[in-house]
Amino acid sequence: MKACLRTLPVLPDIPGLFCLVVFVVLCIFDGGKTLLDGDTFWHVKAGLTMLDQGSLLNSDIFSHTAYGIPWTAHEWLAEVIMAILHRFAGIQGVALFYFFLAAISFWLLFRITRRLTNEWRALLWVSAAFAFSMPHLLARPHIFSWLFGICTLGVLLKGKRALYALPPMVALWANLHGGFILGLVLQAIFIAGSLLDRITLEGPSEWLPALRSQKLPLVILVLSVVASGINPFGYHLLIFPFLVTKTVFTTGINEWLAPDMQREVFFRFYLLAIILLVSLPRLQINWTNRLLMIFWVNASLSHGRYISMAAMFFVPLLAQLGNQLKLPIQFKSGEQTRNTLHLSPCSGILATAGLFTILFAASTFQSPLRPFLNAIIPINPKDHPVAAVEYLNSAPLNGNMFNQYGWGGYLIYATQPFRPVFIDGRADMYGEEIFKEYQKVVGIDKDTEEILDKYQVNWVIYPHDSALVRYLLAGKRWNEVYRDEEASVLLRNPSLFP
Repeated sequence: MKACLRTLPVLPDIPGLFCLVVFVVLCIFDGGKTLLDGDTFWHVKAGLTMLDQGSLLNSDIFSHTAYGIPWTAHEWLAEVIMAILHRFAGIQGVALFYFFLAAISFWLLFRITRRLTNEWRALLWVSAAFAFSMPHLLARPHIFSWLFGICTLGVLLKGKRALYALPPMVALWANLHGGFILGLVLQAIFIAGSLLDRITLEGPSEWLPALRSQKLPLVILVLSVVASGINPFGYHLLIFPFLVTKTVFTTGINEWLAPDMQREVFFRFYLLAIILLVSLPRLQINWTNRLLMIFWVNASLSHGRYISMAAMFFVPLLAQLGNQLKLPIQFKSGEQTRNTLHLSPCSGILATAGLFTILFAASTFQSPLRPFLNAIIPINPKDHPVAAVEYLNSAPLNGNMFNQYGWGGYLIYATQPFRPVFIDGRADMYGEEIFKEYQKVVGIDKDTEEILDKYQVNWVIYPHDSALVRYLLAGKRWNEVYRDEEASVLLRNPSLFP
């Protein structure tokens, strides 16, 4: 009996321990930032609305500027999941769920990387990816794309029969987040890389045999494209990403802006180190890794939101190149340690799931520990107009509002009774015209007052120290009825309403 207990694998292996550490670190150090984005709140509200009415949202009901306009709720399944979690454990429960998904994602990335190198090198590369991902870990559906993107990478690296898992994976992914297109792109990159590797080795004349060797991956890619249409909106989702990458949006929405490399200094040096590494003589790099590197360097330099995923997908490349380096200090394999301690490949992920379950239960509305969860995962009044919304709920204003873009999601979520917003994070639905009009108002264009009149705006909620508030108060058409450290609420002078 004692011998059985000694050999029973209980302690987590390094990937499992890393999974648990990631979850704990996110709860402790990222809890104050995970709810800073207003999109989290309108996602929850959309999910709650769909649950209440028992059907999908296919047109806008949250704004007065685009009310009734067709809306592709392309993340509908993620929003329903968020709404269910919210009903049990509030917004903190939603945040904990995404922490758990992120922890699983890095657990899978670690296990994938460990197949390419030893555990200690894997720990180095995956830890670097985790560090770069933390600023982008928000309680939003894009975390599903982290998970499914890493799963897709693992399947493609394994190849053969494992590829059959990709079409059903894409079908589920397409109902959770628009990033499912990444799954198709990754498949195409691996096919192109394999073709170029063989043609480079055997010569251009062998292109036909090379193409035939990719018969199964090509069939899987076609099936994956077909599977992507298994969603309420069909193949319209294939063009959806291009709607939100138009110039008007990519120059006006922070997460779509190109990253400021003066601020992203560590990532800048990280990219330079990777470029230096791949340029070293005698290091072999296949075409798949070359194409992956080009794709992710371009993505991360074009839009700041892709820095996190780029860091994750650089990991296999770094692992394979690191194996070719002759370092003065060699990392020893963890195989002997695993055999000595009988480490478990499951206990780490089970411990993470257990801790998530405990914290999720603690965040339920009836739990005495809920104030603790509210403290570590707060709705920060510096990010959202919390006090101003409390004022509006106690003294509701009539008429249409004008609001800051980033506050739209929280206003949709928190105003009671609900008041339609001017704009929120659904930039694809509002379209270029409304978004440009919003920019003109906040930029104090010559048409500012005309646009406010056009939409019959009766009150404004905007940062109190902004140029727009000062501009509106300088005239006689607006009065300030509320002010706190973050927000001002302005009411139009009734006698001057158009």
